[in-house]
Amino acid sequence: MFGIQPNNRDEVSQYEMGRYISSNEAVWRILVFPIHERHPAVQQLAVHLENGQRVYFTPATAQQQAEFPKDTALTAFFKLCQEDDFARTLLYNQLPAYYTWSKKWARMKKGDSVEGYPGTRKDCALGRVYTIHPSQEECFFLRMLLHEG
Repeated sequence: MFGIQPNNRDEVSQYEMGRYISSNEAVWRILVFPIHERHPAVQQLAVHLENGQRVYFTPATAQQQAEFPKDTALTAFFKLCQEDDFARTLLYNQLPAYYTWSKKWARMKKGDSVEGYPGTRKDCALGRVYTIHPSQEECFFLRMLLHEG
């Protein structure tokens, strides 16, 4: 049921009158269950061949992007494995449980301590490696190596 009123500028009452809450959502709200929480966190991990990553540029930044491409999560993973002994023990999809990604991989600051590796913490984050179609053979097998070891 609804009604139309001309020149009604009260946005709050319009929202309240137009909002529908199903019986399922009402029960979840009454029982104070979380509605929008996403747990555990899932990090999307791209796979690409060497120099096959996506590059975004403008005419002004095209040359700079071509000469000095930004690290992707995958290229930064390879660099991290060269520098960090603990990272060498992990598969690509296990990395988000111990490291966070923000233009480079950095160790978790919260979570449970990892035995034998001081300063390393584990959280419940998951890494999801994008699927690759088998017809893209090189990239498909790279994904298998990264994901399965």
